[in-house]
Amino acid sequence: RTVFNRQVNAVLTLIALSIVADKRVLSSEITMFVKCAKLINKKIVSDLPITEAKLLAWFENNRIILRDKVNLGPVGFERWFETILADISDFEDKNFIMDMIEKIAQADGEVHVSETALLALVARRVSP
Repeated sequence: RTVFNRQVNAVLTLIALSIVADKRVLSSEITMFVKCAKLINKKIVSDLPITEAKLLAWFENNRIILRDKVNLGPVGFERWFETILADISDFEDKNFIMDMIEKIAQADGEVHVSETALLALVARRVSP
């Protein structure tokens, strides 16, 4: 089981939500997730090297949990979402997270309404 530190895990969770938000998991989105997540190395100190294999394992281990969180309904989801955002609250620059979410959302050629909603939710919390 791949266990990254809290901050890396929080960022991976946020960007992976853009894959599961539209209830479809497409290979183009997974590919973009891996590509984007490698950038995390430049932004966050990770206790584990962030490799493609570890990212794919992380996604497989967490996709059901993420899907369940998306299906919680607005109140439950929001409560859980706030705990994720708390883990990145001390980041100076959170815009790179928005960039990754947008790239993943666009990877399948269309931005689904749920992906747009996720972007809006994250933007409200991370923008200065």
